[in-house]
Amino acid sequence: MCSENVVREVPKIDFSALHPDQPGSRGWAEVRAQVAEALRTYGWFEAVYEKVTPELKEKVFGSAVKELFNLPLEAKLRNVSDKPFHGYLGQIPFLRYESLAILHPHEPDAIKAFTDLLWPQGSSDTFCEPVCGFSKLLVELDQMVRMMVLESLGVEKHYDSLMKTNKFLLRLSEYPAPEEDEEKKKMLGLVPHRDKNTLAIVCQNQVDGLDMQTQDGKWIPAVPSPSSVIVIAGDTLRAWTNGQMYSPLHTVNVGGSVTRYSAILFSLPEDELMIEPLPELVDETHPALFKPYTYSEYVRFCFSEGRDAECQLDAYCRIAP
Repeated sequence: MCSENVVREVPKIDFSALHPDQPGSRGWAEVRAQVAEALRTYGWFEAVYEKVTPELKEKVFGSAVKELFNLPLEAKLRNVSDKPFHGYLGQIPFLRYESLAILHPHEPDAIKAFTDLLWPQGSSDTFCEPVCGFSKLLVELDQMVRMMVLESLGVEKHYDSLMKTNKFLLRLSEYPAPEEDEEKKKMLGLVPHRDKNTLAIVCQNQVDGLDMQTQDGKWIPAVPSPSSVIVIAGDTLRAWTNGQMYSPLHTVNVGGSVTRYSAILFSLPEDELMIEPLPELVDETHPALFKPYTYSEYVRFCFSEGRDAECQLDAYCRIAP
């Protein structure tokens, strides 16, 4: 791990006084500058959004998520999709991890359809209401971060078109505590990876384990407070900004005696949307760094011939300098 000084330098940014429907309100410009600097330098930051209260997090992690993972395996296996990472993940040798996904989690009908499919008695009120309300707040935070990134680059006119071609996916994950004979070991929960999507917002049950790599290759822990979440830039944001925003390598390590739960809201471009540097960010001084690509083809590459690439986006579509 790198020094404690580097950990302290990673910004903790407070969005509590802001709302996505009020860009330009008091405090907006200051927060925007912090967001842009953090994503350029680290590719992630800690975000405080007081609407995501400890009480709401307790309803999500203390009740709803535990209820979900206590369902029989045959029920969880009904969370299927023909798209990579849009359904159940688990039962993987040597990987202590189980996860389910909900598309459009901020929409009540989508949450109800999810529980109708998995719960033997049908919809679960103790799951639907808190998870949907929680997802709506993370969507608000995502919208503010993306608006601020575009404004910081002078390309905010693209916000509406990018939002119209965007969808949200909530992934709920369980990292079981190590078995008794593994207690003193730090177990790898997820292999190091960069997110393929636009943004990810990570919320957890105060059991740490998320580690982030800096641009100079050092690993540092991401340790949110009870009132904060972690915002991570993905490869899609890096491509749209012509490399100005960084997409960091990260992993999850679990240890100790307490199970780790996380809820991650992913913002995803539509599968066939053409992703390329925004035209205003390309000129003779700043040539395009990436060839145009579709999200679906990039994801396919990442899980086939590009699986072992050090940086999958560069391997797939980087234009040589």
